[in-house]
This record gives sequence, C-alpha cells and structure tokens, in this order.
Amino acid sequence: MIFSSDLKPRFYLVGLFIAACSIIDLNSGMNLNTGSAFAQDTSSAGSESTDLDETGNSGGETQDANLGQADLDEAIVQRIDAQSGEQLDAVSAMLESAIKKGLDEENLSFAKKMLASVQLQRSQAMAAAMLRVPGRRQLQLRDEALAGLEQAIEYDPSLIEAYFLIARLNMLPLPGGDPDSVLKVTTKVIELLDDDPMQKSEALWMRARAQTDEDKKLADLNAALEADSNNLRAMQERAGIRLAQGDVENALQDLEQVLLEDPTNQQIAGAAVEELVNMNRLDEAIELITKLLSKSPSEGMYRMRAILHRSKSNTDEALSDLNKAIAMAPKDPMTLLQRAEVALDREDVKSAKEDFRVATQVAPQILNLEQVIGLRSRIALLENRIADAINDAQLLADRNPENSFHRLRLASLYTMDDRPRKAIEVLTGLLQSQPENVAALRSRGDALLSVGDHQKAIADYEAAVAAVGKVEISDSDEFQRQEAAGIYNNLSWVLATSPNDEIRNGTRSLELAEKAAALSDYKAPHILSTLAAAYAEAGNFEKAVEWSQKAVELGDQEDHEQLEQLELELESYKKGEAWREKQETKENQVPILSPEDLIDT
Repeated sequence: MIFSSDLKPRFYLVGLFIAACSIIDLNSGMNLNTGSAFAQDTSSAGSESTDLDETGNSGGETQDANLGQADLDEAIVQRIDAQSGEQLDAVSAMLESAIKKGLDEENLSFAKKMLASVQLQRSQAMAAAMLRVPGRRQLQLRDEALAGLEQAIEYDPSLIEAYFLIARLNMLPLPGGDPDSVLKVTTKVIELLDDDPMQKSEALWMRARAQTDEDKKLADLNAALEADSNNLRAMQERAGIRLAQGDVENALQDLEQVLLEDPTNQQIAGAAVEELVNMNRLDEAIELITKLLSKSPSEGMYRMRAILHRSKSNTDEALSDLNKAIAMAPKDPMTLLQRAEVALDREDVKSAKEDFRVATQVAPQILNLEQVIGLRSRIALLENRIADAINDAQLLADRNPENSFHRLRLASLYTMDDRPRKAIEVLTGLLQSQPENVAALRSRGDALLSVGDHQKAIADYEAAVAAVGKVEISDSDEFQRQEAAGIYNNLSWVLATSPNDEIRNGTRSLELAEKAAALSDYKAPHILSTLAAAYAEAGNFEKAVEWSQKAVELGDQEDHEQLEQLELELESYKKGEAWREKQETKENQVPILSPEDLIDT
C-alpha cells in the first residue's frame, strides 16, 4: 500500500509510523521513541540546530541529511504487513537504501533498529524452516540465518534474541557449528543481562556447553544455577561433570533434584539409578524411584524398580511392580519377558512360559534377542531339558565370544549335565582372553576337582585368591564377601581332604577356612564343614567335632541337600579320622541334540 503525497496529508504517515513502531516493539522487545523523527521532519526548515549527523550534515542542512526519509517512510508502511521472506527482504532493501542516502541522527538510529528487527524476523523464519527440509538445505538455511543475525547485531548490538539464536544455531548437531561463536555471543549476552537472571542463567548454560575446559564449564554451570536455581538443564549438565570427576554424592543430589521437577525424564532417572547401583546403594535407588512414581506413575519406572527388587531377591515386590507396568502397557513384550524371568526365579514355569508365548506372539522379531534366547534356555533347564538349554547357551556364546557371562553359563550347564571336561574346555578358552577372570578360575577349579585333578584345581584356586585380593569384612560388600568366601572354602577343602599326601596342607587350609567362615558370618553349613575338615587335618579333632556339629545343626535347619554327608563327616571326626575325598565324575557321553531339534517352549 503506497500513498501519494498529493492525496494524503503528512500527518497520516505519522499515525502509520506509530503503528509500525508498535509492531516492531512486539517483534523485538525494544522500547522505541515513536513519532519524534517525523516531528522533527515537519518542524521549521529554519531551525538553527548545529548538531552534526553521521554524514556530517549540520542542522542547516536537514533536508540533505534526510535524503533517505522517503525510503524510510516507505519501509515503515511495508513493514506493517510484511511476513514472507520476499516482503521482509523488500523492507530490508528499503531501509538500507534510506541509510545509504542519509538520515538525521534520530532517524538513522531508528532505521538501524528497525533493520535489525527485520533481519531477526527473517532469520527466525529460516531457523523454523530448517525443521521442514532435509540435508544440505538445512545447512544453507542455517548459514543464511547466521549471516542475517550477524547483520542484526551489527545494526543493534543490544538485540538479545539475535545473540541467543546465533548460539542455538551453532549448537545444533549439524556439521559446521562454531563453538567459538557460541562463546563469543553468549559472553556478550551475559554482559547485557544483569537485570534478567533467568535469561542470564540460560546464556551461562549455553556458554558452559561450548567450553572445552572442565573447570570453566563447571564455573559457568554454577553461575547459571546461582542466577536461576531451577535451571534443570544446567543442573543436569553439572551432574554429568560431577560424575566424571568422581563427585558422585553431589552429582546424585543434582540428578534427584532434576527428577523431582521432571519425573518423566527416563534418561536422567536411568543415569541416577545406575550410579546408585554402581555404588551398591540399591535401597537409595529404590527410594528415589518410589519418589518419582508418587509424582508421575509410569511403566518404565515400575520396570526399573522391579529390576532392583529382583537384584535384592525381593521377587514378590518385583512381580507386583511388573504387574502394574503391564496394566499400564499390556502388550509391551519386554515387560512380559521381564515378568517371565521373575516367574522363573519363583520356579513358576507355567506363568513364565505364558508370558514368553505372549511376548513372542506380539513381537515375533524379538526371538533372536539375547534376552529371549537366554530366557528360553532357563525355561528348558527348569523343565529338565538340559540339552535344549545347552544348545541355546552355546548359541549365545558363539554369537558373542567376548561375553564372559554367556561362556560361564555354558560351562555351568555342561557341569550340571556331568560334562566337566566340556566345561573345562569352555573355561580354558575364556581364560586365554581373560586370565584374571575370578569366576572362570573358580569354575575351572571346581571342574578340575570333579575329575580328580587336584594339583591343577589348586593352581586355579590360588590364582583366583590372588585376583580377588585381600577382602575384609569392614570394607567389602556382600557380593565381594560371598565371592571370596566361596574361593577360600573350595581351596581349603581340597588342601584338607585330598587323598594325595603331597597336596594336603593343614596350616594353609585352616587359614583359608577361618577367613571363609568369618566372611560368611559362620552361618553357611558347607563352609563350617570345611572349617571342621581343616581342623581335623591339622590334628585338632576336638575343634573338628565342634564345627562339624554346628554344620550338621545348620544343615538340618535348612534341610541342606548334603546333610547326609555332613553327618558322615561328623562321625569320622568323632573317631579321630580326617576326611578324605576325591571326586571322579564320569563324563556324560550322550550326544546333545542339534539346535534344529530344540523342543518348542
């Protein structure tokens, strides 16, 4: 819309000017002085002002100083309805022409701010368009937007939105982002935002992400949270740095605060819980998830808490959580598989098979997942289809040879099927790549013991003892104590009971047995049995009878599967006779069915 000067009075443009400034104010957030430029333009031409404008014109040359006034007027009119890129470009061209032709000081300042506002709007439109285009066009739009924003802050160095958008565009996960530019513009914004703590906090967080020095990064994040204690992104970022620096306690405090504000953030919840689990603080992990569930129940959180309950052998609680998760997502195959695992822990094979069936029916593509194959193997084992269980375990071991768990499970199944030599073969292969794998050393020692090779069994047990290191009750967790007690016990047993006189060592056996008994709080019948055997080998039959009697009593209370042997050992010590034992398991020679012959579960 263009008005001819001979049809419209000059004061009508003043009204348009005021309206245009209102629009600019909405777009850029600036407070502009409206109308004064035109008031000056309509004042007496005989003004005696001697102020100089940027082009050096004196007040007596006002008409020359405002040669660009007509272009500025036209730009104001066009700005009212300008929305498209072409329209904004036209306004920009008109403003640049006005500036080039010449404007007095006040109009020049206004024109620059208006031009900065137009460039910002144009760049914002291009940034929004990036979401709708693929590949190279995204990069082109970003670069064009950045060029426009650089012009915007050149014309108006106080345009906060332009600095923020420059930083955000350079932080996008696209090639060619400039971290140095992020540092530069966020530093400028931080200087401009002393009276706006929330935006200043945002700028500090953005600068922290561009920092390469960890101390500077942490300093910016601390400052961001000092400016705005509810800046969750800064808190999350700081937690990550604290974790990397080993400051786990403060990191967890940050993560918990983030989660309490945003309980649906599964990624952060997982990170916080994982750290607590790594520190063996399972109760605190469960407590954290419980807080989150009270704020925002979700199937993901119920699944996560179920895993923790299961790790503590609280299968009732685990099952309850999984039932809730399935109630929220009835056809989620992974939750169904998880519940099947818990059912097997409870020896409820029927329920496990039903969940397995539904899960694989809903999502047949999961049949080749490790979790599914492992679950199928467990079901087969509990149904006494050990050949099927071995085949699945072999499949997993072959698929991922570096996974020690799969090979240890395969060896364990071979041992259960009276195939200790096959177990030794598997474990030897594992130990070639992981010579200090404690579980493999102990398992191979047990297998060697079962075939009567006491010398090699002792060598493996001693290597396991060395790998475990010194384990004290005061500074070890339950797993470490159980692991060490098991190794000490087995080595002590063979040193006390081997028929080979050259192998037995009563002193060493007693030392190890006492450690094992202490680590198990003198409550494990088989370990007290070993302690009794060690005393007998050392010639102290009074102590042997004492500890053997306690082993029998505990075994009777627990309905121990080896209670009969415990009683025979006690009778031997009462007679003043040390216990001797040499296992010689006969290898199972029955062929194992091929995978094609697996029984469908």
